[in-house]
Amino acid sequence: MLRATAAILIILTVAAIWPTDADAKSRCVRIQRQGNIETLYNTCNTCVVASIIRSRPGNAVPVGREFNVQANSEFPSPFKGPGRSRIKSERACPGEKGAEKDLLESFNKPDTQPQCVSMVQGGDNGVMLVNKCNMCKAVAIERVTADGSARSRDYMALAGGAQIPVRANGFAGIGLLAEIDCPN
Repeated sequence: MLRATAAILIILTVAAIWPTDADAKSRCVRIQRQGNIETLYNTCNTCVVASIIRSRPGNAVPVGREFNVQANSEFPSPFKGPGRSRIKSERACPGEKGAEKDLLESFNKPDTQPQCVSMVQGGDNGVMLVNKCNMCKAVAIERVTADGSARSRDYMALAGGAQIPVRANGFAGIGLLAEIDCPN
């Protein structure tokens, strides 16, 4: 009786941990080994960034890499020889529907003009950033030397209604470049 109960518990535990066909079917990228070369196949209609973990015999720490695999295509991975690769995660490529927002790229868009945040003289504090809206805003500022030969960008977040001083850090001029909503 005790053996039968232990066997049933082991079977149930393995069944709960084992990946189901539904998990495998929902993935876009598959790994296929051909001799000593592993190839990634994307079966979906969108570009996917696949995070791969590679374990090799004799190496205690596996190697993690990310690969952009275009829609409905194959990508030969650089992994060769003995070892095992597995897909850790998948996400949409930048620019694809459902992809994460790239904050740095958002700041570089020319149509992004500050609307809530302004830069004002703050008396003893020098220059201040003031957020007039009730929502958090991420801003990009640029510091410039007097002759314009050196520039430095800085990024910061301002809570709704907040004011923060902006130091010159040895530069002659400071300008507000852009603002976007803070990421959630």
